[in-house]
Amino acid sequence: MSNLPRAFGTDRAERGPAEEVLLICASPKAWRARQPKTLTTAEYPGTAVEWEGRLFEVVRAEPLADGGVRYGLAPWPEAHAIRRLERYDEGSEQARASEHGSRRDSVRRRRLSILLAPLFGLLPGDRQKRMESEFGAPALGMTISSAFPLLVVGFLGLFAHFAGTLGAERLFPVWLAPPVGIALYLFLESSLRLASAIAGGEPMGSLPVVLVFEITRPRRAQAPAPLRAAAPRDDRTLHDRFLVLEPVLSLLPPDDQRMIARRFPFDPIRQGKIMTAFLGAIAALNAGISLVGLIARVSPATDLLWLLPSGYLLFEQISRWRRLARGEPAGSVLAFIVRPLARPLLG
Repeated sequence: MSNLPRAFGTDRAERGPAEEVLLICASPKAWRARQPKTLTTAEYPGTAVEWEGRLFEVVRAEPLADGGVRYGLAPWPEAHAIRRLERYDEGSEQARASEHGSRRDSVRRRRLSILLAPLFGLLPGDRQKRMESEFGAPALGMTISSAFPLLVVGFLGLFAHFAGTLGAERLFPVWLAPPVGIALYLFLESSLRLASAIAGGEPMGSLPVVLVFEITRPRRAQAPAPLRAAAPRDDRTLHDRFLVLEPVLSLLPPDDQRMIARRFPFDPIRQGKIMTAFLGAIAALNAGISLVGLIARVSPATDLLWLLPSGYLLFEQISRWRRLARGEPAGSVLAFIVRPLARPLLG
């Protein structure tokens, strides 16, 4: 071969045996080498490559120690039909390099998201889902890995407070068992976040982090929409009310939930599982603390007052979960709190 074709990017072209051209590449390409004929299989030609107006066949691909590949390309034999054609030019190599760099960046960012999952899981749920779609970050895993430790800290804080009321000395350091107010907040929020991720399949961030994120996130200036294209004020108000009440609408009677699902993007089963898991965890905690208090006889009247509604609520959530598992909406005795607020959504 008189003229050696020009290589592109970081590739290097060299003369090979006979009419073969060797192309040394720092990273592999999606080229397949020729498969020689065996006793059981026929010969299968390698990838056809168009290079400076000439047609080559990839006859071999040799991995190199540094992770690169040395391709041997020979003039395409006319006896073979072209099944797949690749172009080797400056434009295709730039696109290949950009795709390779993007792939490496995605892998690096995904590894970082796994390493820092307890922190990234505090971000807003929509941001976690965007990270998952952009570079494969495990959105649900991030939420769970960030919520579970805080759930444990909240539980230890509540347990330490309860033990203190019985006269026990401090059992854990403050960083592991915070004051009762902080502990209660961490336990409730983490329970809801875990219920959202495990039962509902939706990532959820921590409220303080979400608020800071929303306040500090730069806003894009948007041109005002034409007056005739704007939604009626009543429709916007109803939609805003739905967004605010969506997490608790699953407490309504099943018929009300079905009616709302016909008018708004409401999923009674998914939201019901989230709220059922959340209420079940809270009811189980309160019932457990009340039982321990009754056994210790610290304030039996108060503990009994808490045990009865907590026990009822716990059994109700078990019954609701069974109905939800069958694909049926399930209401709650707490619907009387939600229904006055949700009445405009029912039409």
